[in-house]
Amino acid sequence: MRCPNCGNDNIAGMELCENCGSDLAGLDTPEARGGTVGRLMSDRVGDLDLTPPLTATADETVETVVRRMREARHGSVQILDGERLTGVFSERDVLARVLRRGLDPGATTVGEVMTPKPTTLGVDSPPAHAIHRMVSQGFRHLPITRGGQLVGSISVRNLLRYLDRDIVGAAPD
Repeated sequence: MRCPNCGNDNIAGMELCENCGSDLAGLDTPEARGGTVGRLMSDRVGDLDLTPPLTATADETVETVVRRMREARHGSVQILDGERLTGVFSERDVLARVLRRGLDPGATTVGEVMTPKPTTLGVDSPPAHAIHRMVSQGFRHLPITRGGQLVGSISVRNLLRYLDRDIVGAAPD
């Protein structure tokens, strides 16, 4: 993303220019356009096929949670403390934070290896915002909330299905 003040080419998602310190927040957020591309800004994430929330607590073992993820065919699980979302644990976390480190999945809790303080998106946000957040922050799963409460999640697969069915117009399976 190019800084409008000094012209420095910054990494997408940066909030401040690395060269001059100018505020870049929001400059790389997609804007609405007409036609089908405009739907990415006018549709709502809450109207997409959200994945129902699969939840766990931070004190559950990785082994237990991965078994539930596999049975439910989910790529991530949201970690709750009561009703409060405190983290996300994904397939990527299993590989990078458990197996790569040689940790025992039966003795390691998801709280030790989850992504804490997850970024969320509200149900009324446009799909373009979900795509932008996922690309700029390197996520494949994003928790979706309504009034601060978890209602589900969206994954790259959900977004591709939306693009294929609703934007491109392909017939559903």
